Amino acid sequence: MTGRLLAASFVLIVFTTACAGHLTLTQETQLAKSQSVFLEPTKDKTAYLEIRNASDNPGLTLSGLQEAIAAKGYTLVEDPEQAHFLVQSEVVYCNKAKGGTTADTLLAAGWGGAIGAVAGTGAFLGGGSPAWIPGLGIGGALAGAAASKLTENTTYVCAIDVQITERTKEAVQQTITQQAAPAPSTRASSVISALIGGTSVAPPTAGNTQQQITETRTGHTRIHQVRFVVSTTKMWLGLDEATPALEQRLVQGISGVLP
Repeated sequence: MTGRLLAASFVLIVFTTACAGHLTLTQETQLAKSQSVFLEPTKDKTAYLEIRNASDNPGLTLSGLQEAIAAKGYTLVEDPEQAHFLVQSEVVYCNKAKGGTTADTLLAAGWGGAIGAVAGTGAFLGGGSPAWIPGLGIGGALAGAAASKLTENTTYVCAIDVQITERTKEAVQQTITQQAAPAPSTRASSVISALIGGTSVAPPTAGNTQQQITETRTGHTRIHQVRFVVSTTKMWLGLDEATPALEQRLVQGISGVLP
């Protein structure tokens, strides 16, 4: 009798926990960006594309980005000197959302911002306590905790920093202040240096993520920097299932910026 009561109670707890936790049976994917980007329309439909992945999800390759850009009438070139737009992107995080690393915190950090802000203990642990049901005692509490785990949603979140450099007819003087990234890419730096003349006033310790770099550039180019953050949620969601949805929305978002 006791066994049947516990079994029935467990089923009840699973049902109520699922309802209270807004159980997600259909995968939901959302995309946001740190700021708006406005590029000048042009007849020169040439673009240079560079994709890097510094996250721990090598499966996120943005393989469809080249095709999406080409579908908008652009010709992808291998020489950045021959491109009107340089689209450089780096996946900086792609994994489960957790305390301090959620879509909101990644978006708020902005382009080049730190990953994994410190969160309170309550947020990290879930911020809740087991629900007690009269008559079930500790068994009910344990069943509630198990049911919560069985029915909890899983969210994966990816952040990608995108830098778009566009050529301009007029000379442009632009000052950019940003957080320094550790071990900057030699390829990316050489591309920008080749296109834009300028003076860096970065401190000697600019490699530290807590430092900031301020650069004043003068030339016939304009730089736009934006962070895209995409999240996808579903009950029992795995990384292999999450990655295609994340990649599809990121490809749509990045290609959609080009005029």
